[in-house]
Amino acid sequence: MPASPAVRSEARPLLSLCLATYNRAHYLERYLTHHLTAFEAAGIDYELVVSDNGSTDGTPKILADWAARHPRMRVMRQPRNLGAYPNILTTLREARGEFVVSIADDDLAVPHQLLAYVEAMAADPALCMVQAPWYLIDETQGDAITGKFYDFDGERRFGAGEYARCLAFLLEAHAFPECWIARRSALPSLAGPTPRFAYSFFVMLANALNQGDVLFSPEPHIAATAVAKGANAHVGNSEAMEAWDSYRGGLEWLTSCARQFNPGVLPDAITMGAAITGFVCERMVVAARLQAHARNWSDAYQILRRLHAYDVPLDMAVAPDDIARLAAVETALVECAQRGASEIVVADGVPDHVLERMNLPGGARVIRDGAVADSDPRRGYVVVGDPPPSMRAQDFACDVVPAMNRFPIFSN
Repeated sequence: MPASPAVRSEARPLLSLCLATYNRAHYLERYLTHHLTAFEAAGIDYELVVSDNGSTDGTPKILADWAARHPRMRVMRQPRNLGAYPNILTTLREARGEFVVSIADDDLAVPHQLLAYVEAMAADPALCMVQAPWYLIDETQGDAITGKFYDFDGERRFGAGEYARCLAFLLEAHAFPECWIARRSALPSLAGPTPRFAYSFFVMLANALNQGDVLFSPEPHIAATAVAKGANAHVGNSEAMEAWDSYRGGLEWLTSCARQFNPGVLPDAITMGAAITGFVCERMVVAARLQAHARNWSDAYQILRRLHAYDVPLDMAVAPDDIARLAAVETALVECAQRGASEIVVADGVPDHVLERMNLPGGARVIRDGAVADSDPRRGYVVVGDPPPSMRAQDFACDVVPAMNRFPIFSN
């Protein structure tokens, strides 16, 4: 039987909570208060392992002040920003607890459920990892919980080496193995530098199945910030917008493991390819919506064009044909900036309501023709047809009309 938390040594606490952070001082007070208060009240033997990725805001002082009052905190500081995942990996390597969980600086544990999973793993040596969905928090609604990111009925346990069964569950439930608790002794075999061509959490799950049993439970132990206030960014949102191509690689990784270690169980390659494509296409639709919401029109169009190859319905808040037209204007602006214009003059043929929907390129001032002055530097003109008389020999024009030819509308 595992020792009770009360008699565990300080060198080997029951639980390591890992926090990788960078310039998120505005979240740290909430994070530290929530977790340290909950764990102290529970009487659990724990540590909080923090790695500051070279923050330039108030993060170092906040962490130092809290660590001075809480000896269970161990704070490290990177010499420079190494990137999000290398910083997370640092915390995992430094963890000393029997069980390890990593929770982002803008997310919060559901303490009773997290501790229940830790107790279940302590009582069950065969369990290498517990996975669960996560609650979604909307900061603009007073941190209200708005739902779960994926859901399913009942616990699903997969024995060591049961890749095919686990893969079938992922595809059926559209599950993402991102919120996990792992046995520290297995971590060196589970996590390393981020794979380039496969989503790291799918690969980590495959590695866990090589080490022991994995339990998927429908009860979340983390509440994640899905909608943030102001300019606060959430890494999960950026991954949803950009990392969907790597989801295919991760599912192919698991499929390969199933073919090797569960021979004869999977259907033929064409059927598996269709199932993986269906999973990825659902995430591509989400990515296209997020890109459009962020006013990244060309990126949204590229994803829609790829979805169109699979005859996926283009159900968007912004009409796909409008995205095509907005992408044409966006790329004309971007081309002017990339060709070195210090000022970008937008012709009256581009309406105000269109210009207002653009993320204007940095490094150049965007103006209308009426604001042009004789002393202005080299200009790029975004035009619709003929350029205006203010265009000089040293200036250049990017015509929206041929740009639209690069973004054919979908209704034709």
